[in-house]
Amino acid sequence: MLASVRLILQFTGGKSIAIEIAEYNTIVTMLGMLCATSQVFTGYYAAYIKKKMALIKINDALFRSHRAFGGFATVFYFLGLFAGLTGFAGTVTENVPPMELTDPLYVIHTFGSFVILVIIVSKTYLSYFNKKFLYARVKGWLGVATFLAWAFTWLTAAVAYYERTLPTNPQHAPPTFLLPYELMGLMLAIPFIIGGAIGLLVVMKAKKIEDVKAARKAES
Repeated sequence: MLASVRLILQFTGGKSIAIEIAEYNTIVTMLGMLCATSQVFTGYYAAYIKKKMALIKINDALFRSHRAFGGFATVFYFLGLFAGLTGFAGTVTENVPPMELTDPLYVIHTFGSFVILVIIVSKTYLSYFNKKFLYARVKGWLGVATFLAWAFTWLTAAVAYYERTLPTNPQHAPPTFLLPYELMGLMLAIPFIIGGAIGLLVVMKAKKIEDVKAARKAES
């Protein structure tokens, strides 16, 4: 029996499309991964290529991009966290969705998410309330850890979702907006590809700004 909940999206003209909560949450996680991928490019450029973490604050292209994508990633994470905690509470209290302790992917994703929560909350707190400590002591490694945390969350969540759309485990209907199961590999790569492309464009813009500054400094 299909144990799933659906949202009905109503469009002008009377048309409607059903999307499951599980697919909606997977899309939210995908968008968060896209933003985290874009953000990590800016942090990597400042901290590891230019070896000047404060560059994120003084280079306009880096500052705007890092701040925007970081904010979006944070919002998407906490949207997903709310859904995840709600589902986990249902699992503990009513076994809906079921607790699948015999499924290694379920165990890795579910209990690994508690470690991810610590990393994301730490990064969020330092970014908004203690930037001085973040730049002076933590350097860039927490940003890398956050990216890896997002990658873990996206990959395990997406694969778990797709596994539950199979006829052998029909907990969810086939995706409406995401790619079908047969193209799962491409679907997993999409946020990295798009986020990487955006991040690369931002870094190119930031490099141009730095080159202009260096040229002006050389002239003076």
